[in-house]
Amino acid sequence: MFLSSIKFAKFSKKYKEMIIVRCWLERLFNCVFEFGYFYKVVFNPEMINLLFDNDKTIPLQFHIERPSLLAGNIKFEDALKFILNHLDASISLNFNFNEINIGEQHINMLLNMLTSGGNKLPHISLRCSKLTRLYDLIAEYIATSRNCSKMVASIALFYFSTPNLKLNEKAEKVEIKQEKLTEREKFIYGQITGKITNFQIANIHNPKERFAFENRDKYTFIRRM
Repeated sequence: MFLSSIKFAKFSKKYKEMIIVRCWLERLFNCVFEFGYFYKVVFNPEMINLLFDNDKTIPLQFHIERPSLLAGNIKFEDALKFILNHLDASISLNFNFNEINIGEQHINMLLNMLTSGGNKLPHISLRCSKLTRLYDLIAEYIATSRNCSKMVASIALFYFSTPNLKLNEKAEKVEIKQEKLTEREKFIYGQITGKITNFQIANIHNPKERFAFENRDKYTFIRRM
């Protein structure tokens, strides 16, 4: 499934066109796709709700095992609303919003998705050059939250440039390794050090609730243990 050049008006004036669009959307909702790529465009959530008039008998979601969404100039709020309400990602979700100028409000929205979306999203990859703040908030949430049960179990943060990540004060079992880089890797990836930092963070209220972190030059993997 690839969505790029298809464009739908916010509200179609022609009743017949609306019936046709609803018909095809309903067919798509009843399909399961292995991959789906949304390239700088998503289906308008308002249009979906209008066409189906909040029909509870039809799950208004695209069932895609591994969807990818490149936001481009899509409003961040619209992209996130589409992900949360109209995407059923059974294996993983890749969300690239590097072209969007995100602020603290957007970071908080992402944190809320990560800390409450575990039942819907087994794994999520986020790609943006401004994720250092989100990284710090995730670590702090894991350490101090009274309930981590709804958190996404596997998270990948891709930074595009090497960030200056601070080691959380609650970090345990810290291991720092140095990976030997080939000349080809240095040429492809630019200024990278090959440094790998592994550690764990346990929740202060429930020490059995524990997450493993792996920090590399341009990405971080976080997983529930």
